[in-house]
Amino acid sequence: MHVNPFKKRFIAAVLGVTAILFTSISVAGDAISKEQAIEKALQAHSGEVTKAYQETRRGQEVWEVQIQGDDGKKWITYYAMSGELVQEEAE
Repeated sequence: MHVNPFKKRFIAAVLGVTAILFTSISVAGDAISKEQAIEKALQAHSGEVTKAYQETRRGQEVWEVQIQGDDGKKWITYYAMSGELVQEEAE
């Protein structure tokens, strides 16, 4: 059976894209939850969490957590995929 060279390249490309998609899906399973982002924020600053939500910042998913503490409002941002600190701000 003879397979057209174009079909071979097409099949290889489809398989390559499929492998990339499955790798991306498995990496997404490592994302931190809203509860984990809140817990990390409260470990860094005591107070009451008034807001916690996920958004896209510069093409990356992040968790924004707002804490009303005795020392003023704090905004703490973590990368949703890794839990790494992005920034802290005081209002």
